Amino acid sequence: MLYARAIRAILARQQAIEDILAQRKRDPSEVSDKDFFRECAWAIYVAGFRVETVRKKLPELEQAFLDWDYQRVCQNTSDIRTVALRVINSLRKVNAVIAVAQWMCETGWPTIRKRLLDRLTKDEQGNFVPDPELITYLDSLPMVGEISAIFILKNLGYDVAKPDTWLRRLAAKFDYPAAKDGVQQFASDISQLVFERISVVETALWNASSSKADLSFECPCCGRQR
Repeated sequence: MLYARAIRAILARQQAIEDILAQRKRDPSEVSDKDFFRECAWAIYVAGFRVETVRKKLPELEQAFLDWDYQRVCQNTSDIRTVALRVINSLRKVNAVIAVAQWMCETGWPTIRKRLLDRLTKDEQGNFVPDPELITYLDSLPMVGEISAIFILKNLGYDVAKPDTWLRRLAAKFDYPAAKDGVQQFASDISQLVFERISVVETALWNASSSKADLSFECPCCGRQR
């Protein structure tokens, strides 16, 4: 019932529907170096900023960071910094994205890709289950904490649920722990009921919750207001 209400709440929001459709098709094995660099940059920029604000600036950021070509970025860091600051004036974020590009140059995309796909499995529902240590692997990048690392993995096609404020609050309403594992289990349990990927469920719930849609209802089983 919760998922149905969430879908109804976002049916008129084109961007939300596009996000869900994109999430259904994402596959970690098809991720390119540009995909990886872009999703790291996206996670860095939206942390603490309004998603809508960054989304409007994304085409300009893409130009500033040379169409997410990390090798070219490493060769032009001074010019990149100047141009990117004109788009969004945050030196910390610009420097963090440049640092990710430099890390990619030093490490090499084949090595990074191998690490991303190491121990990747699918569960019975077809969810892509990553190596749990991948969160720690990405957490070491500049301005990428645990929550942003999970966000990056989700946008690369892994079936993880970002435990941000909106999802923690929603999970707690249904008696799940308001923490990383609780949010993951919450999204996983719903995915089994609605036959959708975990990352798709998370995307729908996040879009509905962040738009402050009314998702409350009376539980038909216990009569409790949820």
